[in-house]
Amino acid sequence: MLDRRNFLRAAAVTGGSVVFSSPLQALAMRTAAGAPPSASAGYGPLVPKGDLALPAAFNYQIIDQQGIPMRDGRPTPGIFDAMGAFPDAGGGVHGRGDRTILIRNHENRERPGEIKVVTGAGFEYDETAFGGNTKIVVERRTTGERDPQTGQELYEYTVVDRFAILGGTSTNCAGGELPFQKWMTCEEVVKRSPNGKKHGYNFEVDAIADGPVVAVPIPQMGRFVHEATVWRAGILYQTEDRRIQPDPVVGQIGSCLYRYIPDERVGQSGSLAETTGPLQALAVKGAPRMNMDVVVTPGASFPVEWVPVPEPDHDDDTDNRRDRTPGFTPTRIQAIDRGAAYFDRQEGMWASSQGGGFKVYFDCTEGGPANLGQVWEYDPGREVLTLIYVSTDRNTLENPDNITIVPQTQDILLCEDSPGEQFIRGVTQDGEIYNFALTITNDTEFCGACFDPDGQTLYVNQQGSRGNLPGGVPEARAVTYAIYGPFEKRAGANNKNFGDGS
Repeated sequence: MLDRRNFLRAAAVTGGSVVFSSPLQALAMRTAAGAPPSASAGYGPLVPKGDLALPAAFNYQIIDQQGIPMRDGRPTPGIFDAMGAFPDAGGGVHGRGDRTILIRNHENRERPGEIKVVTGAGFEYDETAFGGNTKIVVERRTTGERDPQTGQELYEYTVVDRFAILGGTSTNCAGGELPFQKWMTCEEVVKRSPNGKKHGYNFEVDAIADGPVVAVPIPQMGRFVHEATVWRAGILYQTEDRRIQPDPVVGQIGSCLYRYIPDERVGQSGSLAETTGPLQALAVKGAPRMNMDVVVTPGASFPVEWVPVPEPDHDDDTDNRRDRTPGFTPTRIQAIDRGAAYFDRQEGMWASSQGGGFKVYFDCTEGGPANLGQVWEYDPGREVLTLIYVSTDRNTLENPDNITIVPQTQDILLCEDSPGEQFIRGVTQDGEIYNFALTITNDTEFCGACFDPDGQTLYVNQQGSRGNLPGGVPEARAVTYAIYGPFEKRAGANNKNFGDGS
């Protein structure tokens, strides 16, 4: 008898569909009116392509992995995580083809089996910390050939440069792209090193820098267990990865959704570390300290407001102190004490400006009654928060983490971080879900999904495991893929608009 893992793998190998259809009912009004739902076939059944199972019309190439020598001869660090893609403004090495800059996080936690990200004295924030970022310059060129089965044009990807660009940080989990050719990398930890350095901050990375950049913390953005960020109209939105826990004062606490509003405009020549401004947390109007984990109805919407966090850079190195001592109260507890809503493990976040105006999408990895995940939409124009999906079946979606938006369809792609098999799932604007990718040879989590500036290539990582240095654990190495194909040809309606829009 096949268990779930073997059934899915067998289905991929035989060309059988591993797409599980489950309407999400994100468009409650349309469903109530009897409108037919869009197809949930996505791009078609997943078929084996080697390391991955993908829709038949898609192909992939491994472009980087742990242990490959970088520009300075050091091995590429492992524990890959979130990633951002930027146009290459430099001359590159080959000077031909389409080039993309990738800034990649390394979630090193100063544990055995990690390769330290080294940028050198004077550049690293904390030389005892192992995390940071690498920069990869990728060149994409057509091979002049076509896939004999699908007729799709085939491409070749070459890494023309790779080096450590930011170091001395810890547990660089996610972050977000900034519109001025920069990447915000976030520490998913609150602690203090023996040398006195505090961790729990965001750091700005100049994507077009041709060498290491100085790691400068931004404490005014908050000291907490950071996950992802989104920038829009001069505001930085931030998620936090903490579970819901009991609290002796307010009953329960969890993770909060934050925004930082700098006091001045920044750009390529400026630095967010040089700004000041308020840190605030989202609250539901009329319902202080609302537990969003119990919301189970897709389409449920809430008017929201923002409450202040008075001491963003607290001195509690455990992130768990509960006595409310001034200067030592964790960020999320300050926020919840003032009425902020709380969630169960916020993680991935991305934004879309198609369809109904600018929207922010984020997921809660263990959200919902089954602890399988929620997907939320925040509309800053209307100040409304909407639940667009909650998973009740691990065969449909299990613990979403990093997310991105497909430029051609505005579908959300969700990278799973689950105990079982790892999928990338797509959620359509009509509230249905489909499978886009499945791991075959490597069971570590998908992460770092992002599209190149032209929207033609999905770059994505598998995180890898610690150990077996420098190359990584066999069948569990950190790896970066380039996935390409007809992203515009997803089955079903494609009106580029999630939720009920504006």
